[in-house]
Amino acid sequence: MADTNNEVQNSEDKSSSGSGTIKLIIAGVAILILCAGLSFGVAMYAANSFSNSTPKGDGYGTVKSETIGTTYDAGEFITNLDSSESSRYIKVKIVLAFQEPTVKEEISAKLPQIQHTINSTLRQQNSETLSQPKAMEKLADLLKKNINAYLIKGNVNSVYFTSFVVQ
Repeated sequence: MADTNNEVQNSEDKSSSGSGTIKLIIAGVAILILCAGLSFGVAMYAANSFSNSTPKGDGYGTVKSETIGTTYDAGEFITNLDSSESSRYIKVKIVLAFQEPTVKEEISAKLPQIQHTINSTLRQQNSETLSQPKAMEKLADLLKKNINAYLIKGNVNSVYFTSFVVQ
């Protein structure tokens, strides 16, 4: 009889130790899932608050607005540069940006004049000038000034080069 009691007690110890191990594994997995979810939530909060608090700029300390307004693809321009030593070329793709929506209609109506102005301005440049720092910004400002001379309903705020090659 004592042997049967020992066997029953041993089998109860084994089953209770097995269920304790399963409970421990389940608790460990639950804690792991909770930690992963908490880490993900903290990372998303940090990424969101960092992107909202970081000003958008051009990398040179100038902070610009997030929207550029309405844009107009002025096209691709390939022309000779003003060069005395050899034939040099410039190839650019230009996008014009402005705030007033009526400017888009005016640009479309005056596109041949604007394209002529862009070509004339590009032909006046030389490779030495275009190889200097900030040359693209200076050229963009000059193009903006020359294009705005034709516009009545508003102004072009920015000139963007989506491609810029000097050869």
